[in-house]
Amino acid sequence: MDYTSMKWNKESYKEFISELKGMQDEKYREFHNKIIGAEVEVIGLRSPVVKDIAKKIAKGDWQGFLAQKKGKYYEETTLRGQVIGFAKADKEIIKEYIEKFTDEINNWGVCDSFIGNLKIIKKEKEYFYPMVKKMAESKDQWKIRFGLITLMSYYIEKEYLDEIFEMCSKVENKEYYVQMGQAWLVSTLFIKFRDETLEYLKDNSLDKWTQNKAIQKIRESFRVSEEDKELVKSLKK
Repeated sequence: MDYTSMKWNKESYKEFISELKGMQDEKYREFHNKIIGAEVEVIGLRSPVVKDIAKKIAKGDWQGFLAQKKGKYYEETTLRGQVIGFAKADKEIIKEYIEKFTDEINNWGVCDSFIGNLKIIKKEKEYFYPMVKKMAESKDQWKIRFGLITLMSYYIEKEYLDEIFEMCSKVENKEYYVQMGQAWLVSTLFIKFRDETLEYLKDNSLDKWTQNKAIQKIRESFRVSEEDKELVKSLKK
């Protein structure tokens, strides 16, 4: 199939899914099923393959592709997110698609791969910040994770630091992938803003599990000195 010149409709999309299935890597499917840890069907396509297909779709009728009703496969959802990241359009349009797509996220793999490809946020940080902040303050676990990991990926800078600490502390959702997102964010903050994050670890409203997981991730980092690893160990709750 020529993904760039494809005109998307119900029939062409059905043919597209059949073609994806024909590319299946069974060993990778078994491996990916284990690491995703979610009730979702995986075809078994490696990330570079998915990314290459998404790039080609984004050069053509990408809005027609996104208008199709997606099915049950992990790769379908991942592709939709990747296409949004590669699409060339005004930031206002991309923002609308990002907000709609967060309703489709139902596992950490889709969430994090989507964020990793949203280079437009890196270019337009100030414009997208209110949206990211709103996601982090949501009640939905995947929107919260989207907000936290997006902050970690694009906003760890001095001007956002105080608000990021505040948002991280305000999260009340106790879902595993939310708490892991908090811990990952705090550990990355420590690497980039060591002194400020050290003070935060000394006085915050994080629950015991999240605080200790953040400390664990700090201690596992190759970018943290042995002295600091011992120091943060003393801050476990």
